[in-house]
Amino acid sequence: MADIKFSQFILETDPANVSHVVGYDGTDNVRITPQNLMVSPFMVTGTFRNMFGGDPGIFGDTLEFGAAASSASTHSSVLPIPIDCTLTAAGFKWISSTSATIGAGDVWEIFLYTMSNPLTGSTTSTLNYTQTGSLGISLTNADNGTTPGKFSSGLSFNLNAGDIINISGVETGAIGTSSQESELTLVFQPR
Repeated sequence: MADIKFSQFILETDPANVSHVVGYDGTDNVRITPQNLMVSPFMVTGTFRNMFGGDPGIFGDTLEFGAAASSASTHSSVLPIPIDCTLTAAGFKWISSTSATIGAGDVWEIFLYTMSNPLTGSTTSTLNYTQTGSLGISLTNADNGTTPGKFSSGLSFNLNAGDIINISGVETGAIGTSSQESELTLVFQPR
């Protein structure tokens, strides 16, 4: 530790001008960057409408961000990312009173897509996206007849300010289209 009193330290109000904040952990001297000290995760929730192939959706079922998303197939919901952050976790819940109907061998899995040209690219063209990876949440025949809830943690999808993402549930097999809905909450950690 410094050989002067804390009250003698120079006051700094801009975290960008400070490399580390110091303190104690038991008897250990420790330090942490201001960014790691101040950063809290935040959550965004969206709705999958018309599950298993209904509109809207360019890859399958597109997660709708916003209170009144259009159900037209000429629209596709995206989430603009305004800060550098990491997608770290996701939670899914079937919210309809009618349970899921998923046949043997059928799978519905949630994927993250990023736009390759976020400033001028169309949100409705699959050619403008790159599949970034699976969120680790899927529905299978084991979920048939239930109103499933699923969670995925330990994700590490780094996103940059200016990225635009699409979250879609993609079907493998022949799951019948329904008017049922589900919600997905995404957890982001600023960096």
